[in-house]
Amino acid sequence: MSQTSTRLETPFTTAALGSDASFWESYIASRPSPSEDFFRLINEYHASHGDSRMEVAHDVGTGPGNIAARLARYYDQVVGSDVNEQALDAAPKLISPDLLKRMTFVRSPAEGLVTAGIPTNLQNTDLLVVSECMPLLDAPRALEAFHTLIRPGGTVAIYFYGRPIFQDPVCDAIYDRMATRICQFLLPFQGTPGEPFHRRGAEGLVSFLDNIALPASDWENVERHKWNCDYPLLFNSPDGFDFEFHPVDRRGEGDITHDIVDRDFWAHEWDADNVKAYLDSVYPHYRGQAGESYAEVEAMCEELRAAMGGKQKVTFSVVLVLGTRK
Repeated sequence: MSQTSTRLETPFTTAALGSDASFWESYIASRPSPSEDFFRLINEYHASHGDSRMEVAHDVGTGPGNIAARLARYYDQVVGSDVNEQALDAAPKLISPDLLKRMTFVRSPAEGLVTAGIPTNLQNTDLLVVSECMPLLDAPRALEAFHTLIRPGGTVAIYFYGRPIFQDPVCDAIYDRMATRICQFLLPFQGTPGEPFHRRGAEGLVSFLDNIALPASDWENVERHKWNCDYPLLFNSPDGFDFEFHPVDRRGEGDITHDIVDRDFWAHEWDADNVKAYLDSVYPHYRGQAGESYAEVEAMCEELRAAMGGKQKVTFSVVLVLGTRK
């Protein structure tokens, strides 16, 4: 962010500023899509802990509602909330009418959901999903709001996916260089309004969300599932930041952690253009900040294209934190 800009830059969110349906279709297409097995795992946890009712789900950080629409296949009513008004405006244009009639969208920060005007009949939430935004939130305040909205025996499911993982280590190395250089174009972070968000995000990702505590006074049966976290959850290397950060572990004594290496998990067939589109969606406004140095990114993209040789399987580091509301 430039020193003269008044725009609040936050990581992996504010790149998405369009409002037309085609923009959001491209945005969704640039992101990995969770497998149906992922949602089944969440629902199986929900069914086997506490109260297994599946009446109301809430997707926090819903964007244009693509994950909320996935939840509508399982739950009678779905709320989608986000701070991005343009994303919420686009959602009705992208979701089929039969699902849309069972969905409600609310503009609100996660920490303020209790007073956001959610209809009373939709406040007694069975499942609350936090999609790709928890590292940016004030975690204690957000969890307090979630605890209020979720009924006793209901489920919170917090997940985040990170960088793509390639079959060839050469491609991994090129990606790391490209993502780190792109992040450097956005500097400085220190001394800007967005610094607290960048610090939260960096700490959360380098900690694989273990810095987010689910207090035993409010939550039970906490499970932390980590897929392919032998690779970083961070999108780029620490060299892309202008501050230091370190992993923080606030896991509770009873938390259960599952570490899984599965290179078929969330597998997608991507080429260099798909990787570039993903980076464009993750890093806000970097092309304007790069100026003539954008040529460096183009050169690295061509290097990646040659190394990939067309489409190849990529997967992702993914973390899912589950808890039952007491």
